Amino acid sequence: MYSFLNSKRSLKERLDLFVTSAQKIYPDIIGIAVTRMDEHDNLYSVYRSADYGDNFPTFISSISKSPRLSKMRTSLEPSIIDNMLSHQSSVKSIHFRLLQSNCISSMACPIYTNDTFIGVLFINAKVKDFFSEKINYFTTFSILITLLISDDFNNKKAFHSIVKTVLLLSHHKDPETQNHLKRVAEYSRLIGLYLARKRKCDGDFVDSVYHFSDMHDIGKSLIPEDILYSTEIYTDEERAVMNQHPDLGCQLLSNILTTFKYDNNKELSIILNIIRHHHERYDGKGYPDKLKGTEIPLEARIVTVADVIDALLSHRPYKNPWSIEDVELYLINGSGTLFDPLCIDAILHSLDKVTLIQSRYPDVIEEELQA
Repeated sequence: MYSFLNSKRSLKERLDLFVTSAQKIYPDIIGIAVTRMDEHDNLYSVYRSADYGDNFPTFISSISKSPRLSKMRTSLEPSIIDNMLSHQSSVKSIHFRLLQSNCISSMACPIYTNDTFIGVLFINAKVKDFFSEKINYFTTFSILITLLISDDFNNKKAFHSIVKTVLLLSHHKDPETQNHLKRVAEYSRLIGLYLARKRKCDGDFVDSVYHFSDMHDIGKSLIPEDILYSTEIYTDEERAVMNQHPDLGCQLLSNILTTFKYDNNKELSIILNIIRHHHERYDGKGYPDKLKGTEIPLEARIVTVADVIDALLSHRPYKNPWSIEDVELYLINGSGTLFDPLCIDAILHSLDKVTLIQSRYPDVIEEELQA
C-alpha cells in the first residue's frame, strides 16, 4: 500500500499508486488532478487520474475568475463543494465537463512550498456530501499528496540550483543573461500551454520545459571568452567553435548528472534535447544534427522560438531591440523554414503576454550598472 512513498518512482507513478490505494478504500473517488500556476495566475494540469479522460481541463484561466479558488489561495485552506449539481460555478464550461465525468462532490486544496502558493490539488467523487462526511481522512489524504508534489517540486529546484550555479559561473560577465533565461522560460511556457490546449502535449511536459529551458546555452561556458563575448561578426573558424556549444553542453550536463545521480529519465531526455537541438531549423538546415520538422524534439522546437524572440527583443552590444511588430513579421516569415509553424501560431496568439514578460524581467545593461 505504501509503495507510492518509493522515491525511485516518478511523481506520476507515485500519484497513480496513491489514487489506486485510496479507491480501494473509497470506490466513490473518481480521481485527483494536480495543477500548477503560471506567471499570469492561470492553472495548468500536470497530473490527472485516468478516470477523468479528457474531462479535466488542461488549462484553467486566471484563478481570479473563480471566487472559490481566489479565497482558497488567500486562506490556504481546502474548499469543498458538497453537490456540484446545485453549485453555481463561475466557470461553467469546466463545471459541465466535470459533471460529464460524474463528479458530484469536489475538494480543492492549495499546494504550497515554503509558504509560497504554487498550485491546486483537486479531488472529486461520484456522490454528494462525500468529503464533508470524511473531512479528517481527506484532509490527511490531501496533505500527503501535497507533500509528494512539494517533494518533487523541491527536488527539481535542488537539481536546478546545481546547474544554475554552473550557469551563473558561465555568464558572470554578462549582466543581462539571468533575465534573458527567465524570459526564455516564460515564453517557453506560453508556447507549451497553447500546444497543450491543442492536445499536442500535456501539462507535465510543459512544466518540465519551463523548468529546464534556461539550460539551453549551458555549453557556452566551455567556449573561449574571446569568442563568446566578441561584438564582431564571427569568422568561419570562430563560428565553427561557437557551434560546438550544444555538444559541449550535453557533455557538461551529463557529467553533472553522473556526479549527482539525477535519475528521472523522462526529464533527462527533455533537458538534453533542449541543449542539443535548440539550434536545429524546421527545414533541416540547422545544427548540430540537421534534423528536420518533427524529427526535432518538441521541447527543442519550443525553446528555439522562445530564445529567438528574446534575442530579437533585447538589447545587444551589436544591435538595438527590435519592435514587437518587426519580431512578429520575422516569425511569420520564418514559419515552416526556421521554426515549427505550431510554435509560431502559439506565440503569435500570446504577443500581449510577451510584452508583459519583457517589462517584468527587463535587461540590466552595462551602462546602468556603471551609473
